Amino acid sequence: MEKILSFIVNENKELLLLKGSPNDPQFRKSLWYVVTGGCEAIDKSKEDTVKREIKEETNLDTQKVIYLNWILKYKSLGRECVEYVYITFVKNTNIILNEESIGYKWCDIDDFIKLIDWFGDKVILRKVLDKAINGELFFNKEQVETFR
Repeated sequence: MEKILSFIVNENKELLLLKGSPNDPQFRKSLWYVVTGGCEAIDKSKEDTVKREIKEETNLDTQKVIYLNWILKYKSLGRECVEYVYITFVKNTNIILNEESIGYKWCDIDDFIKLIDWFGDKVILRKVLDKAINGELFFNKEQVETFR
């Protein structure tokens, strides 16, 4: 299954964390995470998937979407997933959460790194985000990380 993951940044360079529902079918507990979602037939591109998922999960309108040359591969609920990682810039507007989340928080990068439930290396995540917040890429060529 092809999916997207997007970090969301406002005009103050704060990152959005979503508090997941404890009813999450995969983790069965509440986690701090970012927007993710599956690519659908209605999406013309992965960037369209990013925009649609952000709108569905937060009601935010995207201004700019950047692919970070990062792919995460893992198994979820018995399915092989390939997740393409993006950063999306938005204006800090009124957030309306859908049923997947029970709360949200805008964070500076330090708090974001501390709070996010991240299954990879947080040192790499920090390096990627330090550059991405300024519209730059950490990975010059596509990087694939596999989690088992």
